[in-house]
Amino acid sequence: MQQRYVVDVAELHRLTELNYAGLLPLLSQLESESESEPEAEVTLYAGENLAFNLRNVSESRYTSDIEIEQLKPNWADYLQAKMTVRLYHDVRMAEIISSQGVTRLAARYQQPNREMRHRDEKHQVNQFLADWLTLCRKQGHIQPKLSEAVQKFMPYYFK
Repeated sequence: MQQRYVVDVAELHRLTELNYAGLLPLLSQLESESESEPEAEVTLYAGENLAFNLRNVSESRYTSDIEIEQLKPNWADYLQAKMTVRLYHDVRMAEIISSQGVTRLAARYQQPNREMRHRDEKHQVNQFLADWLTLCRKQGHIQPKLSEAVQKFMPYYFK
């Protein structure tokens, strides 16, 4: 008998906090672009064949939603990364609220299920965002300017 999956809430919170810290520099780039154009987009290039568009979808007092979409016009839609990320400014967390057209991701899914979702799909898509932010940082798009105390608190992100 397979053991029931238990969500590691502390790990998920750590991951969403890291994602928020990683998205802040990109958000500031997006905000500086939006001052000149209301429907601003920022395009990030990660190597020769990898480009992503970032755009602000909505903004309120405590949250912002940004859409991250891979630009590869000759690829099928399901092969291109597309996600909507909600940033919670009051608690300094960012989580994916939509990925590849799937909205309302559950923290865990029963196995087996009709949609063929993984047990920990919410964690996996947020981990994908963390990996994507690491790629952007290594390509020079994100320059972390956090204190040493914060860097010691989050050693995973600052490898």
